[in-house]
Amino acid sequence: MPLLIFLAFGGLRDGPRPTTLVLRTSLGASFIALACGVVGLSRGRSTLGRARVWLWGLALFAPVALFGWKVLASVQFEQMMARWPGRIGLRCLWLHCLMALWPLTALMITRRESDPLHPALTGAAIGSALWVLVDLSCPVAYVPHLLLGHVLPLLLTTSVGAALGQRFIALGARQ
Repeated sequence: MPLLIFLAFGGLRDGPRPTTLVLRTSLGASFIALACGVVGLSRGRSTLGRARVWLWGLALFAPVALFGWKVLASVQFEQMMARWPGRIGLRCLWLHCLMALWPLTALMITRRESDPLHPALTGAAIGSALWVLVDLSCPVAYVPHLLLGHVLPLLLTTSVGAALGQRFIALGARQ
């Protein structure tokens, strides 16, 4: 579903970005999202799941790291941080939220009643890993656009992941 939604929103949009910038930002975002997914979905050395500090760190790290990576990669190219009139970030916000809905739901169902200690934090960590394809679709690196269209939806999916985690991942959640 996320891929179909991505294609319905226009798919890959590289122009006016140089190919080098597209590759840098998407590979960096993929690496960060993969790291978040691995930490958020694995149990670590404990059968009870990750420690609270790991899950908090992951939920806070993802938005900051992704925002920082996009800005650091884009600032090296002339005019890539310029304001785009008419592109305030709403399209990216909707794209992210629509695409994140499906994997977040699937992960909550898969992890149902599996976390005895920190279900909300586990859900938040899962939600923070869902930076999905938005960077490939968006050529804008203007900071207010990034905050509204890229960071805000990531914070929203992290918050929704926490709420859903508390509801569905906690042991005994069906009561």
